[in-house]
Amino acid sequence: MHVNDNYKKISPLITGTTTVGIVFKDGVILAADKRASAEYVISSKRAKKIIEITPRIYITISGLVADCQILARWLRQHLKQRYIVIEREPLVKEAASLLSLVMHSYFKQLLPFISHFLIAGYDRCGPHLYFLDHTGSVNEARIGFFSSGSGSPIAYSILETYYNKEMTEEEAIKLAIRAIASAIRRDAATGDGIDCVVITKEGGRRLKPEEIEKYLKEVGLSRIEREG
Repeated sequence: MHVNDNYKKISPLITGTTTVGIVFKDGVILAADKRASAEYVISSKRAKKIIEITPRIYITISGLVADCQILARWLRQHLKQRYIVIEREPLVKEAASLLSLVMHSYFKQLLPFISHFLIAGYDRCGPHLYFLDHTGSVNEARIGFFSSGSGSPIAYSILETYYNKEMTEEEAIKLAIRAIASAIRRDAATGDGIDCVVITKEGGRRLKPEEIEKYLKEVGLSRIEREG
């Protein structure tokens, strides 16, 4: 069979990031870097990778930004409608299940969303953390933490070494920031600063840049943030 010399095989777009979720005794921490990349180009240095779905449920995104944003908007709107119908705040497990159903249905049609999510929140059953991949499979953080993205192997090395299920909020924040900062050092697709959200029964709170800088100094990695 003759193949046109002008034909070029289209390679998949390479992206990268690092996101981390940590369960502590009173809530959940989510952290992520701020770099958005496409192949070898840094497309954004202020990418928002931690998205609020409800006041007490947040997600992190990794993969194709458009796919992630569309699914995040769908989930936010669907949970608002569900709140009106059932007259109670949605459970974190319900949010994970709804998103899983949509992602798996498209996967079976061979039109998968190229995205991974960490879904974290606090509901009447306590703090929860789930990981969803592009097939729609759902895994709960039985060991207390998850990481996703190209820098996740580096982040996992930090999490597995220092995680303790009895950690306080302060200790969990420091560990999440340390894991992301370590990935920034070694993963080319991760960088340009750190974003962090704390979720407790009172709701979610996004840390201010000066708070991030303070924690980075305390773990001895403040230079990472300034370089970002």
